[in-house]
Amino acid sequence: MIEIGERLRNLRKARSLTTQELAGKVNISQSYISRFENNKAIPDVDMLARILHALDSDLPSFFTSEHNNTPPDLIQLINTVKTLSPEARVKLNEFLNLVIGEDQ
Repeated sequence: MIEIGERLRNLRKARSLTTQELAGKVNISQSYISRFENNKAIPDVDMLARILHALDSDLPSFFTSEHNNTPPDLIQLINTVKTLSPEARVKLNEFLNLVIGEDQ
């Protein structure tokens, strides 16, 4: 079972943030972020919600399987795709179908 700290670390890395950058967004010290990520301390619900907000996430999605087993690079890719326009998503889908077709 993945720990809260590991989930936080994976999500932070998927957002390409350092512990210092995340701490700045949440207005707490970098050492607190490090303690949370290393399971030396457990954030209360309000603090966890603040951290997740800074990571463009929320409590429900954090505790669902979406983040449990998904590698950080895949989370980052998904988040990038979410920012694309509908037209760009169509083009990306066409490209992926082309690439997948070549591999089969």
